[in-house]
Amino acid sequence: MDAQDLPHIVIRACLQVHETLGTGLTRDAYEECLAIELREMEIPYMRAQPLNFNYRGHQITAAATMDFVIEKALVVRVLACDSVTDHDRRSMETWLKLSGLKTGLIVNFQVPVLRKGIHRISLKRRDAGE
Repeated sequence: MDAQDLPHIVIRACLQVHETLGTGLTRDAYEECLAIELREMEIPYMRAQPLNFNYRGHQITAAATMDFVIEKALVVRVLACDSVTDHDRRSMETWLKLSGLKTGLIVNFQVPVLRKGIHRISLKRRDAGE
């Protein structure tokens, strides 16, 4: 699967979950249902992946937990809150930088129209350390 198509395919799975469930559930419920959709679409993913990185020669383990890492190319964070904050966006940028991945999606299922709850975060070349 092309890495450029991956966010669109995952968004389609998120839209299916939101269309079926609507708003008002917990983050965990949406995360579990998204896992079912991805599995049925035969998209390889890992859940609750610890963010491990090297800091000045020291290995730091489990600094954060990434909800989904899909095909070792895309980080997906599932939320069910009033709104996505600047802190949420900055956290995703940090996760991407430390994980070495380039693209992330923050998906807030607690909105009436899911497209307004989807935020794509991509690292610029200089941010990615290239």
